[in-house]
Amino acid sequence: MNLIAYEPHFWELYQDFDQYYLSIAVDLSSVVSCWDVELTHEEVQQYEHRGRVSIQELAKSMVAAAYKGDFASLESRLVKPYERQAMQSAFKKWQDSQEAG
Repeated sequence: MNLIAYEPHFWELYQDFDQYYLSIAVDLSSVVSCWDVELTHEEVQQYEHRGRVSIQELAKSMVAAAYKGDFASLESRLVKPYERQAMQSAFKKWQDSQEAG
């Protein structure tokens, strides 16, 4: 698993072979809620075709839904605990490489 793109304090995109994962921070004013979700096949295709802008738009749409109190799309695709652990390890590895370089 590797961190392949990010927007500081908003989202991180991870890739593990053919699968992609998005970690997104939803700022609900009193609390920041973090969600780790698996991208759908269509979202992966959009990313491969359009790049970073597709992830920016996806993240914004997820935040907009959360602001309306609609967490269904986030909850229905939450990653498994071992996937979350792999994402956290990849972030730590990336963070360490940034400090070293």
